[in-house]
Amino acid sequence: MALLAAVLIFSVATAQLGGAATQPAETAAQSADAADVPPNPLEKPGWDLDRHDEFDGSLDTNLWITNYLESRTPKWRAEARYTFRDNALVLKIDDDQPTYYNDNPMKVSSIQTGQRTGLHKGDRYDHSIPTIMKYTPQYGYFEIRAKSSARYGTHTAFWTVGRQDTSSERSEIDIEEHAPGRHGLESFYYSLHKWSDDSLPEVQHTIYPGFDLTTDFHIYALEWTPTQIKLYVDNELKDTINASPAYPMAFLLSMYENAGWNGTVNPNDPEPKEFVVDYFRAYKKADTGDLVDGATYKIRNVATGGYLDSEADDRVVLGDATSYDDQDWVAVQQSDGVWSFRNARTGRNYLDSEPDGVVIWNDGYVGPDSQWTLESASGGFRLDNNRSDRSYLYGTSAGELGWNTGSTDAGTVWAFERQ
Repeated sequence: MALLAAVLIFSVATAQLGGAATQPAETAAQSADAADVPPNPLEKPGWDLDRHDEFDGSLDTNLWITNYLESRTPKWRAEARYTFRDNALVLKIDDDQPTYYNDNPMKVSSIQTGQRTGLHKGDRYDHSIPTIMKYTPQYGYFEIRAKSSARYGTHTAFWTVGRQDTSSERSEIDIEEHAPGRHGLESFYYSLHKWSDDSLPEVQHTIYPGFDLTTDFHIYALEWTPTQIKLYVDNELKDTINASPAYPMAFLLSMYENAGWNGTVNPNDPEPKEFVVDYFRAYKKADTGDLVDGATYKIRNVATGGYLDSEADDRVVLGDATSYDDQDWVAVQQSDGVWSFRNARTGRNYLDSEPDGVVIWNDGYVGPDSQWTLESASGGFRLDNNRSDRSYLYGTSAGELGWNTGSTDAGTVWAFERQ
């Protein structure tokens, strides 16, 4: 939601605020424009549907909270105004809608999947609220199909905030943030704002998707992994930021007016002003044994969080997440169904067991030493080496990597994160 330039810090802080009053109502259906990008199928290959709301005339109250960052202002100012049209959610700003603060002209209608006192930025306080986290995932694939507003002085946003279990967990991902008064009708911001999380960079990119965001429905999606956040527009990768919040986040859908940085409101511009969202869908990586032959994965030890990392001199170690290709492994399925994993770094080859519990990358040999059978386990898979005297790949909290002769403790479970 915020702007990168230091000169706009005050405006950015203001842009994060908002509020209004709840008035759901059913309106007549309207025909979709022929230029709309059609909805995606609900099922997504390689992913399991985690949560979703198709906005078919109502909100999923087990998913959404309709009071925007409520602890900063009285509840009646924080309540969203919304309706439904053609089986889509319409967040709206009405002429008679109260401002979010009594001393600021901004109005907001927003829904969110989590709340707590002081969430996001504790720059104002009005009253305490209960901590309710209805849906705050860590990593996955998240998409909406939506149409933005064409009105100057407004902006729309599909974004996240850290759930703030610690004081540093405040970062923000702006997946789609569109202000016609700043961007025009054919660009928007894709951003990572670190706020108090000094482990992250401050990044803001302007995206030019090649269409008017306000005339037709388009699909905006975030793929969030431990090392990257990726933006997809209409199912095409548009941008990658090589950094990632390492904690759960809440999701928000928001419509703002007079936020201070989004242009001047035309007093003759009629209300309501709208952000129309056809659906919200959230996916997690499919936890099945069906790896994709030829696909690239990062391989994470579930117990320790360390990743298989190829080093010089044929070593393989457990390392912290990076965006480098020495942590990328290409899955290769053999004719008998077993798997080999080839490192993506040029000159380095297959994950290989050696005597005395040692694990290396080899010079290209494919045989029992470098072949692995996948066994499903809670949170991932075990990799059982195909040599009869060797068994499971394991990692330890000390960063050690090796193979054992049959122990199935927590250190033997691995998650495959497709790149």
